[in-house]
Amino acid sequence: MNNDMQLNIRIKKMFEHDSNSMSHKEWDTLEDQSNSLVDEYGWDAVRQAFFHYVQTECKTIEDVTKAIDLFEGFDWQSKTIPDPYEFLGYLYYRVGFENAPYKAACALDDLCISILPASGYPEANIYYHPYYAAEADPKMIAAVERWRQREANEDDCDTRTDTASPSREPQPHTNPDHKERQ
Repeated sequence: MNNDMQLNIRIKKMFEHDSNSMSHKEWDTLEDQSNSLVDEYGWDAVRQAFFHYVQTECKTIEDVTKAIDLFEGFDWQSKTIPDPYEFLGYLYYRVGFENAPYKAACALDDLCISILPASGYPEANIYYHPYYAAEADPKMIAAVERWRQREANEDDCDTRTDTASPSREPQPHTNPDHKERQ
């Protein structure tokens, strides 16, 4: 079994837990496993495996919300994400962006205001920009729309060719305003 497959299996097993029904001891064990996973495979591979998990295993808004809650519980939101707008745009797209249920919207907004500043986008730092809202951020709106278009195009291809589309990792989107974190 190759490393990617092993990592995907471990991610799936970790994200099948319900943090709301866990004891503190169980949560501590799961949190230790998440840290070990990053140490063993590296953050980039774990991030990609998480994204793959959301794309392939999260069938409902509740599933996506649960995955977001665990992602944040593991403190992964403080890690750099190469193209956070594409990453977050997909998650917002999956929960309905402007029409997301309250719990999903809160979970994603919390994730957003952590991931964007950690990834070099200080405009989402609510300590300096207290009125930041992803739903009003032109870059986030554009990222969500790109995912809508990708999914619509894949659905069109699927109906014409009758084949399943492969999962997609967020594609780099060049942003002239982005400045790499030092």
